[in-house]
Order: sequence, then C-alpha cells, then structure tokens
Amino acid sequence: MDYYFHPSPRPSSLEMLSDEQLLNIYELAVEAQASPDFIEIIKNVLSGRKLIESGKCDS
Repeated sequence: MDYYFHPSPRPSSLEMLSDEQLLNIYELAVEAQASPDFIEIIKNVLSGRKLIESGKCDS
C-alpha cells in the first residue's frame, strides 16, 4: 500500500514528537516487526523532517 502522510492543521501524534522520539519509535517499530504500513508512515514523517533520505532506512 502506498501512503503519503499529509500534515494536517491539527497535528497528529507523530508530528508532535521530537526528532529523537520519532527516531526511537522508528527503531522500536522495526525491532518489533510492526506493520510495514506503520513503519512506512514513520519513514515518511522522518523524510519530511529531513532526518533521513527517502529509502535510506531499511525495515
């Protein structure tokens, strides 16, 4: 499934996290083998914040 995370006027929970918190959640999600869709959403937010390049993190 292809998802694009659209920032909304009302921030989502992921948008409200600090960069460090978001990176930690990404690492935990990968380690826990969370849903690939969830991991992709996190990667999109990370990419939007310029914390990773698209496709840089491997899940």
